[in-house]
Amino acid sequence: MTLYRQLILAITFLIVCLMAGNVLVSVFNARGYVFEQMAVHAQDTATSLGLTISHAAKEKDDAQIRSFVDVVFDRGYYREVIYHSLSGDVTVERKAPILIEGVPSWFVELVDLPEPSGSAEVVSGWFRLGEVTVISHPGYAYRDLWRVFNEQLWLFMVTAVLCYGLVGIGLRYMLRPLRQVEEQAEAICRREFPVQDALPRTRELRRMVTAMNRMVQKIQSMFQEQVELSESLHRQAYLDSVTGLSNRRDFDSRFDAFLKSEKGGSAGALVLIHLGGLIGFNDRHGRDTGDQCLKDLAAALSGANGDVEGGILARRSGADLCAFIPSLDREEAQARVDALFAALQSVSWISDSDELSLHLGVSFSASVMQGNSLLEEADLALRQAQHQGTNCCHWHQSHNEEGSRSAGEWRTLLEDAIRARRFIFHVQPIFERDGSTVDQWEVLCRLPEADGYLNAGVFLPMAERFGMAARIDRLMIEMLAESYAQQAEPKLCVNISPSSIADEHFVRWLEDFLSNHVVFAQRLVLELPEFSLSVNEQQVRTFGRRVVARGAHLSLDHFGVGASAFSYLQSMPLFALKVDRCFVQGIDSNADNRFFVKSLLQIAHSCDVKLLVEGVETEAEWQSLLSLGIDGGQGYWLGKPAAPQFDGGE
Repeated sequence: MTLYRQLILAITFLIVCLMAGNVLVSVFNARGYVFEQMAVHAQDTATSLGLTISHAAKEKDDAQIRSFVDVVFDRGYYREVIYHSLSGDVTVERKAPILIEGVPSWFVELVDLPEPSGSAEVVSGWFRLGEVTVISHPGYAYRDLWRVFNEQLWLFMVTAVLCYGLVGIGLRYMLRPLRQVEEQAEAICRREFPVQDALPRTRELRRMVTAMNRMVQKIQSMFQEQVELSESLHRQAYLDSVTGLSNRRDFDSRFDAFLKSEKGGSAGALVLIHLGGLIGFNDRHGRDTGDQCLKDLAAALSGANGDVEGGILARRSGADLCAFIPSLDREEAQARVDALFAALQSVSWISDSDELSLHLGVSFSASVMQGNSLLEEADLALRQAQHQGTNCCHWHQSHNEEGSRSAGEWRTLLEDAIRARRFIFHVQPIFERDGSTVDQWEVLCRLPEADGYLNAGVFLPMAERFGMAARIDRLMIEMLAESYAQQAEPKLCVNISPSSIADEHFVRWLEDFLSNHVVFAQRLVLELPEFSLSVNEQQVRTFGRRVVARGAHLSLDHFGVGASAFSYLQSMPLFALKVDRCFVQGIDSNADNRFFVKSLLQIAHSCDVKLLVEGVETEAEWQSLLSLGIDGGQGYWLGKPAAPQFDGGE
């Protein structure tokens, strides 16, 4: 029960007690007054009647006595009028029934009103002739008491209504700071930190609001310190201090993680960039000028390829930069590299000076897989570009390009697959900490071919290129709901394309679909790559709120590699975060990765968000992650992707 209702009930109780006491006192005071008035009236009547009938009594004229008694009885409101002779016999007697009109019987029974009587002796001279007794009728008295009761009751009812109105308005105004404090506490649970600027006038409430504001600021400061520490660690361990790009260690780790992920096997291009003459340039102009040149080149590199999901931009050594551009065909790779080369050449340090030279070596593979010689081919192409002259770009010709599909072939393949609903599912378990309880099943989309399956990481980039990603995501959710709509556990984790959440038609369809499939919605975890935040953070936040409002869940995968600051965690309705596999592989022997994951864990748990990991390949990695306190994970060591065999929670 709310404090407002408790106060209203307390005030109601006080008003009822006050009303009952006041009515009780008023009625009984009126009762005493009426009783005294009736007693005086009866006595006066008895005295007057005794004098009037004294002559008739002396003459023993009973008829005349009766006539006098009748006159008095008929003109007054009496219960009884009796004349007793000297011997005690009743000579004349008049009685009236007790009929009280307009007064309920319960009131008459509740208010006991005695019947006052008056008596007088009938005398003649010094001789006593008899006695007259007059008893007043209580009818008028009960009517007066009933009227007093009703007047008091109505007065208090009107007063109570006015009091309730004033008290209600007053309490709502006085308790408004409490409601704001409640909203403030709820906001903290949602990882928001509002501060109340308007302080209440009531001293106690003012102190409480001030204390809440201090607590909010303290929590926000602690959270921000955690975020800044984690981001600082990430910059120091994984980013180049001059350019802000990934360092060589981070590039190698992320590239290896790509090869082992679902996207391994898709097409991609690797570009090695060498800035010739940098050592002499530093000697002549100073290291600060040389660093500024590298920063400008890095900015041009990021501007040309920073929007590629899964792309890796790095500084491998002093004068060497590189860019890995995944999930694109040979034609698109050619266009991107040409745009990149033009952007780098337009940097003033290159275009306006003969002291520096720019060389690019490019290798392309239609199927980037583990063990591929993409780096060696790009390095060979770079050396050939250096032999060709100043500011040159050379492509390595690989036999691997022959098996790649053309854009038209990809479009036809995907259109046919959508129309025929040819997609199938494989699932990979996401285990809880005990390693045996399945928390979620990650649903992996596959496209059957004559010699096997195409992974989603291979065909989805092409689907996004042709604007088909939302159609595939919709088909995937529909097919899942058809098979598992009535099962409540475990949850199903489905990857959603960033381009799908930008499609308002898809988002509206998803809202309606989730509203019509409540059980399935509660089981569904929609997973977006962290990269989508760098594209449009507000769009991701809005999408999350809309699907969470309909019972589904939102999570982010490839967490930790994005350029977004972690501060978004405090305001986004997230269910879980999945740490990218590049921080997981070899974590048992990498102190930096362990410390980074531990800091991510503290941030996630402070926001009531699960922290999961992907790409667990060895028992040593899993045990190291468990010692850090992660909430769950997936990987080939825990469970390989396979056709779904589960039923409910099995």
